[in-house]
Amino acid sequence: MRPLLGYCDNTAEPLAGMLRPGSAGSNTAADHLAVLDAAITALPPGFRRRLMVTCDGAGASHDLITRLDKLAARPGYQLICSVGWELGARERAAIAAFPARAWQIAVDARGEIRERRADQACSDPECAHRRCWIEEAHVTELASLLREGPAGDQLSGWPAAMRVFARRERPHPGAQLTLFEARDGDEDAIRTGKDCGIGKYPSTSLAMNKAWQAAALTAAALLAWLRLLALDGPLARAGPKTLRDRVLHVAARLTRGGRQRQLKVQASWPWPTDIVTAWHRISALPHAP
Repeated sequence: MRPLLGYCDNTAEPLAGMLRPGSAGSNTAADHLAVLDAAITALPPGFRRRLMVTCDGAGASHDLITRLDKLAARPGYQLICSVGWELGARERAAIAAFPARAWQIAVDARGEIRERRADQACSDPECAHRRCWIEEAHVTELASLLREGPAGDQLSGWPAAMRVFARRERPHPGAQLTLFEARDGDEDAIRTGKDCGIGKYPSTSLAMNKAWQAAALTAAALLAWLRLLALDGPLARAGPKTLRDRVLHVAARLTRGGRQRQLKVQASWPWPTDIVTAWHRISALPHAP
């Protein structure tokens, strides 16, 4: 079985999923388009006008990029996409031809330079000595060479506005040096999905496993919103196993009295405050009309 999933990076919740038979290809454009449309439809209408769509290298098909390009061209809408790209012979040749000065220092999501302390750094961890810091990653753009290089336009079948970037990473000790394809995605959300049962299908029946995946995606969505709306600190970033141990599997009782509901948690439980706080926050949420 081959699952194809779409997540919202802001909330870490699954938006759409498709379970395909094992014979399905990894780069089937029709399936990617179906999941893309379902994921966008799952968003509240007010959040569909400004989107950033990312997918791994299996999604780098002409049909998917063309659909994203059309979505971005709609008046009143803004869509940015980032798609994994296969490092083939043309890309390797372009990277080899780039001078060292063409590589720029990569920054992280906060806009800060990606760097780490050198092994021989001084004792001050907040120092500004250039020798004490090692740049971990660099980026460059390949589109100019791929479109206007000696081999001519090698991107003629792709949208004219499409840009191709390459990133190089400083390997950790013992790593094998090679050119590789980096896959984007929310690793925490994927790990949560696996812990909820995605990929651990109980049957050889496709129909039964689709029902299993639907239940697993529902569980992952509920956990995502539990963390967002009701939990703080480490629990707001905890995975399903930790949440089961500390919150979900606790012995408790819900009672009614004086027109109020009360949650009674076992007094010896190590984390009663987190559970009670989560309960009050959930109870205070407005009900749907």
